[in-house]
Amino acid sequence: MPILETNGAKIYYETHGAGGHWVTLINGHTRSSTDFRMMSRILVESGLFSVLLLDNRGAGRSESEGPFSIYDMCHDVQRLWDYLGIATSSILGISMGGFIAQGLAISWPDRVKKLILVSTSSEERFIRQTGGAWVSEGTLLEDKMRSYFAPGFVERNPLLFSAMINQIRQAIESGKFKKNSDLQRHALRGASWTERLHEIICPTLVVHGEMDQVVEVKGAELLIQTIPGSRKCLLPNAGHLLLAEAPKELYRVVVDFLSDS
Repeated sequence: MPILETNGAKIYYETHGAGGHWVTLINGHTRSSTDFRMMSRILVESGLFSVLLLDNRGAGRSESEGPFSIYDMCHDVQRLWDYLGIATSSILGISMGGFIAQGLAISWPDRVKKLILVSTSSEERFIRQTGGAWVSEGTLLEDKMRSYFAPGFVERNPLLFSAMINQIRQAIESGKFKKNSDLQRHALRGASWTERLHEIICPTLVVHGEMDQVVEVKGAELLIQTIPGSRKCLLPNAGHLLLAEAPKELYRVVVDFLSDS
């Protein structure tokens, strides 16, 4: 299992593809790199890209001891680039991964070719608290997860929703989920890149669901207004989890943006 040990953490990663420009995919709160399997496949099969996947500290197969910050999470990616000899990479960051992606584009501007920010913002204040803590008792987990989707999505996709609930319930009952979730929440506490967004110099695309109940659309609008020359893509009738709700639309806009010279 490929692991990079760095700064009190063991970071799981995968690389896919044998040529083309690198794209680093960074997922959101509690989510792992497995969510990117199809996107990674599409990018690699285009023949234009190689892909770096990783599990953030506090998610998936990565491990970390004690509290960490969003800066630590940025440095994890930068150290992976160094370790793997990746001189430059485009980045796609979803939700919390978008905070990490912004930090990378600001701190290492010469290494970031393009930036895609999905379902995210530049300030913690745009993140809504949804449905309380992650618990598996009764229907509390189902009620919380419904807020991550646009109204009606769960009713139209009961099997997908049930599979996601079972996956999260198993993680909660394993005993590590709550601790890791809390560690990632701590890393986001007070996070804000707004005052430095003007330092982002690479082409940037902001993608957001118009019915996102987790990260306010106002957060995406602030990114669009503040990052020089950024483009926007607002998806109608979509909530927070675009990889589940609108995968074809997301894949299309991502490939088009990355392929556009």
